[in-house]
Amino acid sequence: MIERIRVQGLKSIDDLKLEFSRINILVGTNSSGKSTLIQSILLASQSLERINCPLNGNLVSLGDFREVRNFITNAKTIDIDLQLDGHTHSITILETDREDSSELRVNNGHEELKPAIKDQLAIDEGLYYLSSSRIGHKDIYEKNYSNIYKFGLLGEYCLYYFEKHKDQILDKTMTRSGAFSNSLEGQVNYWLKHIIGVELSTMDIIGTDKIKASFRHGTRDMRTKNVGSGISYLISIIIMCLSLEAGDTIMIENPEIHLHPKAQSKLTEFLVFVAKANRQIILETHSDHIFNGIRVAVSRGELWQADYTINFFSLDEKHCTKVNPIEISKRGRVIDGPEGLFDQFEIDIDKMLGLTCND
Repeated sequence: MIERIRVQGLKSIDDLKLEFSRINILVGTNSSGKSTLIQSILLASQSLERINCPLNGNLVSLGDFREVRNFITNAKTIDIDLQLDGHTHSITILETDREDSSELRVNNGHEELKPAIKDQLAIDEGLYYLSSSRIGHKDIYEKNYSNIYKFGLLGEYCLYYFEKHKDQILDKTMTRSGAFSNSLEGQVNYWLKHIIGVELSTMDIIGTDKIKASFRHGTRDMRTKNVGSGISYLISIIIMCLSLEAGDTIMIENPEIHLHPKAQSKLTEFLVFVAKANRQIILETHSDHIFNGIRVAVSRGELWQADYTINFFSLDEKHCTKVNPIEISKRGRVIDGPEGLFDQFEIDIDKMLGLTCND
């Protein structure tokens, strides 16, 4: 798991240090550094591949050094330091004399640390990522014949993974009673039904490179195109999270996409359940329902202070990223929350009541 990170000189980030727990929520204003933080972790993972251009690879492609350095502070280097279960992975990216080019320097200290770092930081080994641009509903899905990216970088192979592994029995910590089995299929469908009221079935189309998926709502079977988009976006999250091993980390951008507020709240129950089973989750979200779902879990005693972090991102007067850690009381109340922390509902109520005329 990722214990802490320090990022310097990348986009709006001047010098940022963050601690991580089992479930980590990144919230805040637009273009304030949340996605940049996730990109910095992907850059660190990408550096293990030793590609020629450190800023551009399969996991993340940002352009040239001059585009992504912090121009406000005139950063000469981009530095990323990750602490993973006691091991350190540090990279420095700097501009070269060649036009549109940059150089990567990796410093992991002793050579014997490198295998341990790769086991935790390499995609498909200890680190997983689901982009906000993930795949939506389709009639048929592609099979994956490669040896890497078993879920795909956009979740495009999740249903193929599900079809191949749906009979796999999950670790007891990752199962809920009430499902028809402790298999991946049984648990995926338990949570799908709990969150959004449907169940998933898949079928290998023999002799093709395709997988067919359908949903059941009550006694009715439906094509994927005839159900809401939110269901298709939700599937990837559930399959990937239930397939994690103990100690793995998954980063998910905007898990709330196309989901009703009630479903967002129930999805948070699922994510808390996964995190409590010794899996690490990093969420970038704009959902007050997910934020409030964490507050509910704290108030119920399901999460302790050491189990979660919530960080509110905004820009300071120099337009550089600043981060406010959010503290939740045992009763689920926000302690001294910053302005802009999901307060728009109260602002709108005040306007409707005529208590304020400010825009």
